[in-house]
Amino acid sequence: MAREGYLVHQGEETIHSERLKHVPKTPKEKWQNFWYYHKWHVLIGIAVALFAAYFIHSAVTQVNPDYQVGLITEKPVSNSVIQDMEYKLQLGAKDRNGDGKVVVQVNSYTLGTGNSDPQVTEANVTRLLGDLNLYSDMLFFCDDKGYAYIQKRDGWDVSKTKMAMPNVMKYSGDALTANMRVLFPDHDKKYQEHKTYWDASLKVYQNAMSAK
Repeated sequence: MAREGYLVHQGEETIHSERLKHVPKTPKEKWQNFWYYHKWHVLIGIAVALFAAYFIHSAVTQVNPDYQVGLITEKPVSNSVIQDMEYKLQLGAKDRNGDGKVVVQVNSYTLGTGNSDPQVTEANVTRLLGDLNLYSDMLFFCDDKGYAYIQKRDGWDVSKTKMAMPNVMKYSGDALTANMRVLFPDHDKKYQEHKTYWDASLKVYQNAMSAK
């Protein structure tokens, strides 16, 4: 048995050694040999290249808005209304970032009703509070619930609240008002930058008010 076991192992060693000594000659064998030893390197390289291409494409095609406007409502507002708002506001806006385009982005924050999905509502509130902290939106369009939500947090500039909606932006079934957020000159290290953006946002609203 010991001798048979020895002979069996000897046979395996002979077979493996013959494989190792085999040199691929045909194009097919060379390709199979290359793929056997390098396939993971190739696949990882392809994945890295695709990720880099996606990143570059996103960076090149990404549009940075000149203005962001908040829309705080109890119920969702249709995309068609949001797009119309953006279009009407852009008509009276300027290119603030110098990219040759005038872009106004309306950010919709739905606070929800008693029957709304609490997780969706929480996500919208978290996004709203985050954008307030970043000073992303200076001008807001709100229904009563949206206005009250910010009012409870002393978030409005008291001299610029409950302003009328522009005539070109009055939509059936939506009782909205225009409001400017409050700034904090004594505590905001970027106050001058934010004040410039605040003034520009107010000007966009005023231009929309005078539009026909």
